[in-house]
Amino acid sequence: MTDSRQNRQGDATRIRLLKTAERLFATEGLDAVSLRAVNAAAGLGPSSVHYHFGTKDDLVAAVLLDMGTSVRDQISANVDALAADKTPPTVEALVRAVTAPYKALLVRHRTRGMRWIRIVTQISQPRMSRAGHPALEATELHLRDHLLDQVRRTFPATDPDRMETRWAIALMGFLHALSRADDWSGSGKPLAPERLADFYEDQVVFLIGGVRQLLG
Repeated sequence: MTDSRQNRQGDATRIRLLKTAERLFATEGLDAVSLRAVNAAAGLGPSSVHYHFGTKDDLVAAVLLDMGTSVRDQISANVDALAADKTPPTVEALVRAVTAPYKALLVRHRTRGMRWIRIVTQISQPRMSRAGHPALEATELHLRDHLLDQVRRTFPATDPDRMETRWAIALMGFLHALSRADDWSGSGKPLAPERLADFYEDQVVFLIGGVRQLLG
């Protein structure tokens, strides 16, 4: 077997494991899914995840980065644009700079994008004690200071410690609501694109009002 063929097979196996883990993590929860379950659901040997990724945390990081890189890069570009403007961003501009990439993700990858958002919501909850997870470091935390600089420009009179905490609370509320959007369909099926767009917009408007109330 040639090296190129081995590499193609290895890449295919890796993608298979990523998509299987993504589905299981989103539907059953991170803590409930073992590496053995991922291997079995993918129809692969018991050591497949370990061979291709390493530990469970490494697998989670890979799952989040698979979709999260584009979201991170879009948020980064949006925040750069805010920083380049001499005028402090409005609350709406600030909120939309952060939230628009999530909508773009769902437009491009409806099913996998929603799964990704659900996993991010799980892993970001303080009660799960994963604040320092490498996946979050790689997908968003390195943007935190740069983003908070813009939040401070919008709310210069707000106490810095309270600002950071309340901004995080508000944003997590948005992500949690977005992750459950399909639960509002009433039919057990995903929301139609136009209804999802309306749901997203409602959550953005709600977030804008909440940020004003919490930080203004």
